[in-house]
Amino acid sequence: MPLKLPDWLKFPLVLFVVASLSAASLAALYWLTQPKKIAMQQKITESALKIVMPDADVFEVKNAKMDDHDFQYRVAKKGGETIGYVATGHASGYSSVLEVMVGVDNSFEIKGVKVLYQKETPGLGDKVEEILSKKTWGTIIAGTSPDETNLRSWFQAQFDGKQSPVKVDKEGGDIESITGATISSRAVCNAVNRAVEDIKKAIHVKSHK
Repeated sequence: MPLKLPDWLKFPLVLFVVASLSAASLAALYWLTQPKKIAMQQKITESALKIVMPDADVFEVKNAKMDDHDFQYRVAKKGGETIGYVATGHASGYSSVLEVMVGVDNSFEIKGVKVLYQKETPGLGDKVEEILSKKTWGTIIAGTSPDETNLRSWFQAQFDGKQSPVKVDKEGGDIESITGATISSRAVCNAVNRAVEDIKKAIHVKSHK
C-alpha cells in the first residue's frame, strides 16, 4: 500500500519541488543566454564608442574613486596620443532613467552623444533616438536614396561641438527640445552634463595622485 502523506506535509513538499524546478530552469536559461547578452552589449558599446569619438582607434578603460561613487571612463587615443575621453551619465526622464554615452576632446568639447538606454513615452520622449530618414518611395524606386548607414539622431547630433553644461532652449540653452517631451529632452542634457563633470573630476583626481 503506497505511503500517503498528510496534507500538512504534502503541500509544502509539492511547493518545494515546483520551486526547485523553477529555480533550476531559470538558472539554466540564464546560463544559456548570458553569453549572448554580454556579446550584444559589447557590440552596442563598441558601436556607441565610434559614434561619440569617431577618430579614436583605442579606448583604455579607467576607474576613478569619487566622493560618493565609483566612476568608470575611457581614455580615447589615436596613434598612441590621448585625444579625449568617453563616459556614460544617467538622469531621470519622464518614465525611465536614461543612460547616455558622451565623448569629449581634451578641451572637453562634446564630440558626440549616444543614448544607450531609455524607456520614455512612445511617440514623445522616445524621440530622443529618432532618426529622420530622407528616403522616400520615389528615391527607393529610382534607386537614388542617400546612403544613411551612419545617419544619427537629429536630437543627439545637436550636442556636437557644445561645451557643458548644456540646456534645452526652454531654459535658455541651445538644445532644441522635443515637442511634448521637454522632460525627456532635459534628462538627456542632465545625463550629458553629469558625464562630462565626472570626467573632469576623474582627470583632476588622477592628475593630483
